[in-house]
Amino acid sequence: MARAIELKHKPDLISALAHETSKLFSDADTALREVNTDYVTKWRRYLQVKIKFYAAYARSFQGEYLLTQDKCGDSIRTLREAQKLYKEAQLLCKQYQDADGVSVGEVRPSRHPFFQKLGPIIDLRLQKSERENGFIYYHKIPEDLPDLELKATFGLVAPIPFNMPDVHPIFTDEAYKDFQIPENATPKIHGSDREDLPTAKETPIEGDTKSIKNESGCSIQ
Repeated sequence: MARAIELKHKPDLISALAHETSKLFSDADTALREVNTDYVTKWRRYLQVKIKFYAAYARSFQGEYLLTQDKCGDSIRTLREAQKLYKEAQLLCKQYQDADGVSVGEVRPSRHPFFQKLGPIIDLRLQKSERENGFIYYHKIPEDLPDLELKATFGLVAPIPFNMPDVHPIFTDEAYKDFQIPENATPKIHGSDREDLPTAKETPIEGDTKSIKNESGCSIQ
């Protein structure tokens, strides 16, 4: 996504890439929906942030593309949907921070420049479409959204089919019994012991978009 933006690819291709990426995160969220445990609550919130975020990116670039095709009314309708999706992503970011569950480190998606730069981009594109519609096109804004029938022709890695291998003969019922751990095996940490625990080292995420010199807000290797 970021590389396509930096290389100035056509907006319809970037929209397709964002749409396909959003669907990948949606598939992952659907897979975790079947897991009935609180351990995945935070993971699912993170995936839902990504679903809305990339959907907003898809609609944003679709709106830009539609304007180049002189479909100003459709462009305005699409960009308004992008604004709605971006606000939903912001709300999910807060829900992600407050959610219980297991996570690796402290991730703050809303403070990443790639996330922060999208809101102003949508606003500017919408203002441009509305301004040109008022001066040039005078198109009626449709109630229904234009279809996202775009599909990325390149840019996404094709998935490799995975086949579950046969169970090795050493994994018998007797072997699995040896893996059972008693419920009281986890040591309890008392109040006095907690004071001796060292402070976790975390990498700060400043979220400063002013220092970002490129368009996407990402570091492209």
